[in-house]
Amino acid sequence: MVNTTPVSDIHTHLYDPAFRDLLLWGIDDLLTYHYLVAEAFRYFDLPFEKFWSLSKTQQADLIWDALFVQHSPISEACRGVLTTLNLLGLDVRKGDLPALRRWFAKQNPEKHVTRCLELAGVDRICMTNSPFDDVERPLWEKGFRRDER
Repeated sequence: MVNTTPVSDIHTHLYDPAFRDLLLWGIDDLLTYHYLVAEAFRYFDLPFEKFWSLSKTQQADLIWDALFVQHSPISEACRGVLTTLNLLGLDVRKGDLPALRRWFAKQNPEKHVTRCLELAGVDRICMTNSPFDDVERPLWEKGFRRDER
């Protein structure tokens, strides 16, 4: 019964696909999730300022190497990444981050979000957002076709 009960996510960090660049959905976004960043810093010999000056791709490379290559990915946050990739049908045993990036690059973001929600059994979401944010506010003011979920 639990596995078939629809879920409402009332605190999602997933933006509506209409937000385009604010929508976080690829492998680099998975890897730079704040819990993984904090965990990876246990292994980095790198100042915070240097890490935050890197591109998202470079940050993801460092996190992938620290948490999934150099060490066993046993934390709940790492397990979430592996579970997600496994449910998407991706083989992570090879540790091939460039191959994962190529796969994500071929995906349509809107269809990908729908697939992920279906795999997770989520039927409704409530965005955690800030209409006072300078990047986000213009989208709210302009208006957009909302995802019905």
